[in-house]
Amino acid sequence: MRGHARGIFALGDIATGWFACGGLARGFFAIGGLAIGLFAFGGAAIGVFLAVGGAAIGGLALGGGAVGGVAIGGGACGYYAFGGGAIGAHTIPATHQDPAALDFFRQHFPWLTKLRH
Repeated sequence: MRGHARGIFALGDIATGWFACGGLARGFFAIGGLAIGLFAFGGAAIGVFLAVGGAAIGGLALGGGAVGGVAIGGGACGYYAFGGGAIGAHTIPATHQDPAALDFFRQHFPWLTKLRH
């Protein structure tokens, strides 16, 4: 049997709350195997503002596979994308550096651009 935790702070197999932690976590701040929320952290993360995980989808997505407005990861797809296989309007993949993307990442993520010269 799987339990379903509900509350402001929810912890369980399936967790729904403001702060949710579980195998399937849904909340404003969600942490879990599959995390869905405004800010999501997990193996698979779907976040409106921020998603961090192996597979991340969100406004700002950070992960092995990242899809979002700003995507940073091994395989990154977004308007601004930074990573080995970056796809989007303004990208910094392994092969070249888009000047607009370089300016954006220098301004907002200065530690990332120090990694590439």
